Amino acid sequence: MKNLILILLLLPHYVLSQAPGCPNINVNDTTVTCDAPCVDLIAEYLHTGETNSYEVNTIPYAPPYPFTGGTSAFVGIDDIFSNIITIPFDFCFYGNTYNQLVVGANGLISFDISLANAYCTFGFTASIPSSPTLTGPYENAIHGAYHDIDPSITGNINYATLGTAPCRTFVVNFSNVAHFSCTNLLTTQQIVIYETTNAIEVYLDNKPTCTTWNLGNALVGIQNIGATQGVFPPNRNTGPWSATQEAWRFTPNGNANYSVEWFDNLGFSQGFGDTLNVCTQNQEDYTAEITYVNCNGTTVTETVTSTVFVNGSGGQIANLGLPDTIKSCTNNVTIDAGNNFDTYNWNTGENTSSIVVNQSGDYILEATQSGCDGDDTVYVSIVNANILQNDTTMCELDTISLIIEESNTNINWSTGESSSNITIFPSEDTQYWVEISDGITSCTDSVQININNLPLVNIYGTTNICRGDYATIILDIEGQGNYNLNLNQEIFSSSDNYIELTINPEETTNYTVDYISDNYCINDSNKTHQITVNPIPQPKINYTFYEIYPNEEIILETENSYVNYLWYTVYDSLFSENTSITVDSTLSLYVIVESIEGCFGMSDITIIQYIPRVILHIPNTFTPNGDEHNEVFLITGEYIKSFYMDIIDRWGENIYSTNNINKHWDGRHQGRLVQQGSYTYNIQIVGEDNRNFIKNGLINVIY
Repeated sequence: MKNLILILLLLPHYVLSQAPGCPNINVNDTTVTCDAPCVDLIAEYLHTGETNSYEVNTIPYAPPYPFTGGTSAFVGIDDIFSNIITIPFDFCFYGNTYNQLVVGANGLISFDISLANAYCTFGFTASIPSSPTLTGPYENAIHGAYHDIDPSITGNINYATLGTAPCRTFVVNFSNVAHFSCTNLLTTQQIVIYETTNAIEVYLDNKPTCTTWNLGNALVGIQNIGATQGVFPPNRNTGPWSATQEAWRFTPNGNANYSVEWFDNLGFSQGFGDTLNVCTQNQEDYTAEITYVNCNGTTVTETVTSTVFVNGSGGQIANLGLPDTIKSCTNNVTIDAGNNFDTYNWNTGENTSSIVVNQSGDYILEATQSGCDGDDTVYVSIVNANILQNDTTMCELDTISLIIEESNTNINWSTGESSSNITIFPSEDTQYWVEISDGITSCTDSVQININNLPLVNIYGTTNICRGDYATIILDIEGQGNYNLNLNQEIFSSSDNYIELTINPEETTNYTVDYISDNYCINDSNKTHQITVNPIPQPKINYTFYEIYPNEEIILETENSYVNYLWYTVYDSLFSENTSITVDSTLSLYVIVESIEGCFGMSDITIIQYIPRVILHIPNTFTPNGDEHNEVFLITGEYIKSFYMDIIDRWGENIYSTNNINKHWDGRHQGRLVQQGSYTYNIQIVGEDNRNFIKNGLINVIY
């Protein structure tokens, strides 16, 4: 490895004229003639863009600065990077902005300032773009040309900031620097980087090849951080090559960062772009202005003025600028030839630059300008397309006639008709147009017919009621504003779109709205709604009063059939929901029924009276013998209101009687037991049903 020592000499900046990579624009002067008054003005300028990508092109070999005179570096030292050098402007390189850099003694500039005073490698073999490598080429660097040279043997490496804002340049010169190992071979080259445009130029005055050292490898090219992008001139990537007086420019070509605008001599903008087409018969000046937007947001503007001269000996004016035809849909047509000519002579006898005409026909102009003369003809075609009716609003289903003021050759309505007047009956908002043509000019007129929809009413509501109930009729209205409507010959007025009426018809009735009107229109609606009035059912139970006895039952039902039944006691307690009920006890009730129409009716009260039958238990034998078993003639019974019994012996004598069923015969007569034998009893009873009952039989007395 070579020993390295860095010595930097600080010298004043070398100031020269603006370099070719600066913001610039140029437009050449030009000349028009009478018969060729139009010319393209073309702006030439440096095309630049954002620095996310680059292109490289060859440029004329004309180094903008001398190869000597700057601050010397690497005096007597080889293979090293300089100290950090601060430049007085922002320079953008692959999307990053820098104002510090280092110079490599082997022909490069790097924006990686961590390389300051570090070893500058020479033994590279990779081409760009290449993955970062310690042996080169360098990422984030400008190589121009990068090869192993040795300033410690001979030659001068110097740098300087030259020019003035907004186009200052940083220049690095490698002047007559010897090749390592081939010290008789000398390289002279220059790297220039530009403020604002961020362009990079490499000028190779003489770059021979030392084929015996490092394979003679040399490189001209740039590479981003990470070495994923690299740009190089043809045949100037890593390899053995030689060059004499050639130059290359690396230009940012991302999204354009400039715009070109043109102005006339009064300062009015004429548009944007590289080219401006000018047609004139007068000498005029035009200015092209280019504005660059730098990566730091600053803008730089350059302008250039070009003069268009007129050669009056170049024949007749080919075109006075009049159109071949002027088509107009109104009278008072202005023909304007502009103010560019010296004299005007129309076939109407007028001598002004513009005239006003009211008839179709040819109009001829003769004019002179700057020694040139010419004539031109324009045909004016005037067509009057005017619908006499104005925009209007009408009711749906109404009709209106549309009439045009003037009938020309061809008439075409939007309805497809071709007469001068038509009758229309639109159902919705419609624009009607007419096209009138004289074969040259087609003109249209239109009229807007807006439609007020007819007011609409929809009548609905209750359809079935029971007599005596109230019903609801709803009038649902669509329209505008206040409404009047005729409902069954009665006028209703309302501003509401929803009207709810409560009514109490006694019989089935049709309710009809004959017409309805709003603020604008009337509609014979004839809408009808029927309300059916159903009778109240009057159920009758098949019995109104009925007496029922034990072990007897009765079925209660209505004489007519209904949909639903609700049987209630007189205490309003629900008893049953069946069609009929079976009763076997005392019960007072009524029924509420529902008819098939949904009406309810209530019956009168029906009374069922339960009448219990007399129950009587009479033994046929008793034994009054004192053994305390079956000692008395014991008669029991139920539902007995009154009781009488007597006992007769076989001779017909009444030996016992009682009117108390709970008083029992003990077999004695006049205090003495009767003889054993059979005795007749006669019982008379009145039951709780108030009916008389007689029972006769024998009772046996046994001892």
